[in-house]
Amino acid sequence: MQTTSVNEAARLSTLLAGFTIAVIGHRRRHRLADLLERHGARIVSVQGVRAVPQPEPDAIRGTVAALLDGPVDDIVAASAGGVRAWLRTVPDPERLVEVFRSARLLAADARTADALRVYGLRDILSTAAGSADELYRYLLTHEPAGRRIVAQLDAPVQAEACESLRIGGADVVEVPTFVTEPPNDVVGVRRVVELMSRRQLDAVAWLDPIATGHVLRFAADHGRLPAVSSQLGSRHRLQVPAVCRGPLAAAVLRRHGVDPLVPPLPFDEEVAAQLARAVLDRALHAAVAGRALEVRGHAVLLDGQVYPIQQGPIDVLRALTLEPGRVLSSADLRRLVPGLTDVDDHAIEMAVSRLRRSLPDADMVQTVIRHGYRLAR
Repeated sequence: MQTTSVNEAARLSTLLAGFTIAVIGHRRRHRLADLLERHGARIVSVQGVRAVPQPEPDAIRGTVAALLDGPVDDIVAASAGGVRAWLRTVPDPERLVEVFRSARLLAADARTADALRVYGLRDILSTAAGSADELYRYLLTHEPAGRRIVAQLDAPVQAEACESLRIGGADVVEVPTFVTEPPNDVVGVRRVVELMSRRQLDAVAWLDPIATGHVLRFAADHGRLPAVSSQLGSRHRLQVPAVCRGPLAAAVLRRHGVDPLVPPLPFDEEVAAQLARAVLDRALHAAVAGRALEVRGHAVLLDGQVYPIQQGPIDVLRALTLEPGRVLSSADLRRLVPGLTDVDDHAIEMAVSRLRRSLPDADMVQTVIRHGYRLAR
């Protein structure tokens, strides 16, 4: 029994080995990045926007009329600080507390529940996981249609869950207790834009509409948006899959001509599963010299064993695997491999040589004199 568990853990730890996935959101390091990394993926984590816990008074006051305009079924509180900021900012907190008393109160964690109890509120539900995501998962999977829900947001990513509730038929009033500012790490944004434009990623996860819009504007300001938009998508095998946490980020990408993938629910586990399906579906498979070959983003699996390979050599291998057994000339490789477009035959020979050194069996890639290269049969 223990052996099975160990084997299963080993399989899961290499499920995404050889794939490079960018995660773009409001944090420098999102939980989704950790989840994907535990399954073997190489992660490029990018803060596309900063969420500052500083409520905008006019925006908060503007929600008060909506709150008082009829009964409220559920109130979602994402953080203790957000609850305190919300009630400090409204002109008549006592009247708002009365609205709270008439609704079902859902608190993300124990601290948030305690912040509500300060105002004499007692009947509060919270999650063992200590996460606002679990509150939204509960609401989305328990027939939200017809319910009136007020959601205190402390991060732009939570807007995706609110939009999913609306699609499910709920009337949702958002109360953001944060403002957004450009990220401090401009270098990280520039790097991910360049990687996308050169198709050097296997997938990109877009976690909220604000970070998505900021990264695309950065790409436009630096003349890279056409290249980024053309490389992203889900229609063609050679495009980099763009996976959005929810419908709002997806709408931003669609306005730029990108066809994204969206999981059925806007949560990390569903996004991770969608990413895994997308990258695994694009892996190339072939039988080479009696061995099972799988070509991934920056590695190959031979009979299940992972072998890392550099970008240029693996691009050559990918071209050879697309038509296993066929001889590809240097001219063919220049046409099929973006990085070899302008190089001479000697550079192609060097790329093939580096590829052979990266494989456990150099004879897997054969040279056909005066014709080119092919995979062994």
